[in-house]
Amino acid sequence: MSDARREPSARDPLTFLFGVHNHQPTANFDWVIREATDHAYHPFLALLQQFPELPATVHTSGGLLMWLKEQAPRTFDLLGTLAARGQVELLTGGFYEPILPILPDWDKVGQIGELTDFIRRHFGVTPRGMWLAERVWEPHLPKALREARVEYVLVDDSHFGLAGLNPADLGGYYLTEEQGATLAVFPISQRLRYLVPFAEPEDTLAYLAERRETAGSLTLVDDGEKFGVWPGTHRLCHEAGWLRRFFEAVVGASWLRASTPSRYLDSHPPRGSIYLPTAAYREMGEWALPADAARELEEAKHRIQALPDGERLVTLLRGGFWRNFLVKYPEVNDLYWTMLRLSRALHDCLAQRPADPRLREARRHLWRGQGNDTYWHGVFGGCYLPHLRRGARQALLAAERLLAEATKAPPMAWSRGDLNGDGRAELRVRTRTLALTLHPSAGGSVTELASLAKPLDLADVLTRRPEAYHARVKAAPAQGSENGARTIHERLEVKEAGLAELLVYDRFRRASLLDGLFPESGELDPLHPWDLADVVLGDQPMEHRIRRRPGQLAILFSRANPGGWPLLIEKTVTAREKASEVSVSYHLRWKGSRRLRARWAVQWNLALTGGDLPERYYDLPGRPSLRSRGAAADRVGVELVDEWVALAAAVRWERPAAVGWAPVETVSLSEAGLERIFQGASLLLVWPLALEPGEDWVERVRLTIRDRANSP
Repeated sequence: MSDARREPSARDPLTFLFGVHNHQPTANFDWVIREATDHAYHPFLALLQQFPELPATVHTSGGLLMWLKEQAPRTFDLLGTLAARGQVELLTGGFYEPILPILPDWDKVGQIGELTDFIRRHFGVTPRGMWLAERVWEPHLPKALREARVEYVLVDDSHFGLAGLNPADLGGYYLTEEQGATLAVFPISQRLRYLVPFAEPEDTLAYLAERRETAGSLTLVDDGEKFGVWPGTHRLCHEAGWLRRFFEAVVGASWLRASTPSRYLDSHPPRGSIYLPTAAYREMGEWALPADAARELEEAKHRIQALPDGERLVTLLRGGFWRNFLVKYPEVNDLYWTMLRLSRALHDCLAQRPADPRLREARRHLWRGQGNDTYWHGVFGGCYLPHLRRGARQALLAAERLLAEATKAPPMAWSRGDLNGDGRAELRVRTRTLALTLHPSAGGSVTELASLAKPLDLADVLTRRPEAYHARVKAAPAQGSENGARTIHERLEVKEAGLAELLVYDRFRRASLLDGLFPESGELDPLHPWDLADVVLGDQPMEHRIRRRPGQLAILFSRANPGGWPLLIEKTVTAREKASEVSVSYHLRWKGSRRLRARWAVQWNLALTGGDLPERYYDLPGRPSLRSRGAAADRVGVELVDEWVALAAAVRWERPAAVGWAPVETVSLSEAGLERIFQGASLLLVWPLALEPGEDWVERVRLTIRDRANSP
């Protein structure tokens, strides 16, 4: 920093620090990234090039930069041209756009360093500031960021509001610290975020003019997708010329000076010091709340806004703590704890062998698996999007496989302990081809059933649970009924009819090997049969013991007299060292005084890579799609086929059984509106029981993962 910094005066022009943040998940579809590039990223940069007197700040996440370099070199080179001539200041950040506070410090510093090095190699500049993914801030960050050679970050002005400052009075930058490591923090104006590009350019300039005498500088760095990807914004910003008019207004205002954070940092002192509490942008905090609390907060905001000075008072309200997404979505929590275990193991191994290519490649996969998009849910889909979850899980599975190869891990291993921080013991089983996680406290159910070869986790099915926005599904307008571009936080359109019928929620986490005893008659819904059950094991703890034999490992679960019923239930889950197969044996012993006539049912919830496309189907007559609903009697097996990844999951059993199937579908909110999302397929296998007192019933079910590319 220069020592020639001075305080701004009321006679000075207002400094406008403007820029964009561009990011796409590495697991996103190519066509989505291409559309964002063609409709937003490239047009923005191309127009900016026509205004050489307008400096701007640009952050592009590492994964997107790699995609642009390979798939859109014209856009990549244009960004380099603007950076080389000093018009654009490039920001660093976590390479794969992780939520930094939840990473071990070595991964924080490593990911930031990776993007900084990439920018230096390809664009010849060294970033001084960074983009904080989703603006998730925790007070311990400054120390790690300074270790990564970051001088400043940008966060929302609402973060400052939670520290007692009035966002309407903010400007410039502030200093914060941790253990003596100081960091500059620029507040991003929420008012500007909501004006641009949804109000006329003149309205934005009018607000900037209002703040001229008090702010010194105002910062607006926001999602680049709002300039062409969000609904209606391509037409608004480019076809209707909004962005050009905005640029013209900024450069034409004699009282306004556009600049970059580094230039302002070098020429102006801080406004003061600040210690910010844990925070994210306002909407993210609201999304992190449980559904009921989020609805109560929304109602409170509406009531307060009706009061005099209500808009200001609302800024004092806050939502939840970002990390509670890990509580709200156990599927995300599992991903998080898996990531932490892998990170620690890789860190220790790399300390001994830093040049090992397999370990370095494993770390690359680990970092990909840390990308933020799968670890939360809000308007942008997040963990509700199966392809994003799949991408993160695949990255972590690939990292695990490479780590096992590099460390010569045994061909079969297991561990027991609290693996996900819930205070209960889980079981992990690993072979050369399979990864399993089982829950003795939840009926011996399975929440991980992964092929390490593909890699693909067949148990990755999201649970149907209430969300705050579900209460508004019936009242939401149909898609296309509302004209004009608006901020996505104000959009709530229904993309298709019938969504309200899908608002049914699961009693248990949507795992596999959920078992129950049912009356001998009555129709059972494959998705949710449990309300009709006499005995359900999905929330029952089971005794368990491990039996190890050459080439295989078996876990024996047992439960006596469940729910007061005179019944002994034993379930044995077996994995084999050299087979991509899970075998499950059931042994029921009836201890009642009269004959038992009932049904025993087992539910599997399985995910491949899609639902209603022709390449994904049940290998049954007519090849019904995985998104279909149906039933068949007297079956001894069914196979789920995914030709796209050349994989099949074959479920076989010995006694003829009725099988029902149905899609697991959720209602999610995305930037385009409320939509139905296929999460996986639910299979319910049902056998009749007729047991005399003291009689046993035995059945075995096998799930085999078959590589169709290498099998006849």
